[in-house]
Amino acid sequence: MPKAQQPSPSHSTGPVHSNGTHPNVLKRNQVGSLPPSPALLTSSRPVTKCVSATHSCSSRCSSTGQCRRRKLKCDAKRPCSTCVRSHSHAVSHAPAGAQLPSAPECTFDEIHESTAAPSETPKNKYERLENRISELEALLRQKENSAAEHDIQHQAIFSPQAREAQSSSPSQHSISNGNSHHLYTGSRNTSRSPLGKQEQGISETSSGAPSHTGWDVLWPNWPPNLPEPELLRHLVEVFFLFHPHATRLFHATSFLASLSLPPAHPRFPAPPVLHAICAVGSLYTSIVTSPPLPNLSEVEPDEIFSERYRSKEERPDSFAEQQVKLARDTAQRLEFLGQDLLQVLQANIILCWFYISHSKHVELFITAAHSLRLAVPLGLNMCPPFNSITVSQRPASILPPARTVVEDEMRRNAFWLAYANERQHGCTNGWAHSMDDSDISQLLPLRGDQYEQGALVTPHDRQWAHAKDLLVNHPENQIDSFIMYIKSSILISRVKTFNMRFRTRHYNGDEHISTFHPLPMSPNSTEPVDARMSTGFVELDSTISSFLTSFPPHLRNPINNNTVDNHLYTACLISHVANIILHDPHADVRISGCISALKILTSARAILDLIYAVWSTSFDITLLDSFCSFCWFTAGRVLVRFLQASIEANSQDQISTLRAELDFILTALSKVGQRYAMAYRCAKMLEDRMVTTGGPPSGVMS
Repeated sequence: MPKAQQPSPSHSTGPVHSNGTHPNVLKRNQVGSLPPSPALLTSSRPVTKCVSATHSCSSRCSSTGQCRRRKLKCDAKRPCSTCVRSHSHAVSHAPAGAQLPSAPECTFDEIHESTAAPSETPKNKYERLENRISELEALLRQKENSAAEHDIQHQAIFSPQAREAQSSSPSQHSISNGNSHHLYTGSRNTSRSPLGKQEQGISETSSGAPSHTGWDVLWPNWPPNLPEPELLRHLVEVFFLFHPHATRLFHATSFLASLSLPPAHPRFPAPPVLHAICAVGSLYTSIVTSPPLPNLSEVEPDEIFSERYRSKEERPDSFAEQQVKLARDTAQRLEFLGQDLLQVLQANIILCWFYISHSKHVELFITAAHSLRLAVPLGLNMCPPFNSITVSQRPASILPPARTVVEDEMRRNAFWLAYANERQHGCTNGWAHSMDDSDISQLLPLRGDQYEQGALVTPHDRQWAHAKDLLVNHPENQIDSFIMYIKSSILISRVKTFNMRFRTRHYNGDEHISTFHPLPMSPNSTEPVDARMSTGFVELDSTISSFLTSFPPHLRNPINNNTVDNHLYTACLISHVANIILHDPHADVRISGCISALKILTSARAILDLIYAVWSTSFDITLLDSFCSFCWFTAGRVLVRFLQASIEANSQDQISTLRAELDFILTALSKVGQRYAMAYRCAKMLEDRMVTTGGPPSGVMS
């Protein structure tokens, strides 16, 4: 069969088919192919051509209503060819008498052509982009400047010069009684916003929660139990600003910088540390809640098992109590896994600070002992070359070597703070220590400025804890108030150890104990042997006296120019408490010639003078170290003994003087007790002792 001839590609002049029709003439119901849309063309065409093509396409694609109903192609002429042919056909084939229109009916829909915006030239585009870039750069510089000012503020707060006076400067750490309410509550009864309104509370606190540009976005892997970043940073900042030991347990600038890292970063602080800081930081801000003061009408002030009564309270855990539980649980898990052990130790130390502030004696005793024992496998209780000569499969320290001087000194500071917690709390009971001083062969801490700068000081230029002249020799280039604070803790440890072991050593014939000196024995003493006649007692008594008089000239007064050195103030108190603990068992206050009675009275009134001194300043005494409350209570307990003796002797002058002194101590304890349950309980115990002696209640606690 012959092949059909292909039509010519010409649109207007092609050959005519056998049926007499042009190939471009559409048959009925035939749909022709339309020209390609300009939108499908390449984007490399000029914009002007695209616009013209669009208009052309609109005119070609328009059709009459008649053609659309009959599904015929329309050439967009006016009238269109289809309608002209249809009209001609109708006229030629119309019956006689038919009324037909003289012209074909061909109606088009109105086309609303959008007014295209005039095209933007490349020059205008570039100018607009450059202006936008300049605006963004200006905003970026503004944010960088605000962040730099924030960092400079932190460096000023935590610089060595600021830390020397951070416990005393009214503008920083020494906040006056009337100007500090915006950062921390003035009393336990201050209303506190619920946890669900933390962000609102932060914004309403004028200076309590500074905004930080690096904390605008919440990390997707943020630990679920931690407060939101803004609140967390606020609690961390008040912790470093107000707690006296925070800048020694951590390197403040490094720690604050690590908070800006993602939570998955290895340098981001471990969860137990952050939870513990949140718990202690709650003492200094009203944004979150802390445990209420105990109801001493239902609980004895000297009760050590406070959890018995907590279980009866119908109240939910406060924010601080929640954070304590989280810190304890996460620390225990990391400890069992052997991860972040140094931070586990730091978290336990912070928990001790929380427990002593809230008078939780059982938790404090266990946690303080555990902290000190944990420091042993970490190798923090000793330093080369004084390692054990025993050959062991275990290394002296399971911690990897410190990478920097700051990290090495931070480990050493952590040990000494754990030591201070355990030794100071040990003064409140007669139980044995968790670690013998003979097992400690560690260097004393660095000066604060050297620690902040990361200065390397060789052991040859430093003091060892086991040096014989440790408590009477204070090298000028290696001494500051914190080092004196640690030395006072060592002193009080030696006193308690002597009292604890005296009878055993005397029974075993220890020459250091059994060598007697002609000191008179009190006729009212029931002790078969007077410990004051032993060589050990005499040496320890002399050490205490020498320690008090050997303070360097620039460290003899903890209060200068209305500022208080927190560490030095506590060190002075501890020294007098050590003297009281040593002589109190042997003092007979009814005999005027009793040397021990005279010594404890002298120390008690020295503590009273320190209370007078700090009270006369604008320093907020609730920011003192928590152990100060026990020192004040110890002085008051001594004065109560003399008050009772004066009442028995009917010495009215002594009675009035002692009562006035006791009332003042009670007032100071009650002031601190508005914040700390420890001081609140001490005030109540002191008042009960005053009532027991036969004196009327002071009314301070009412």
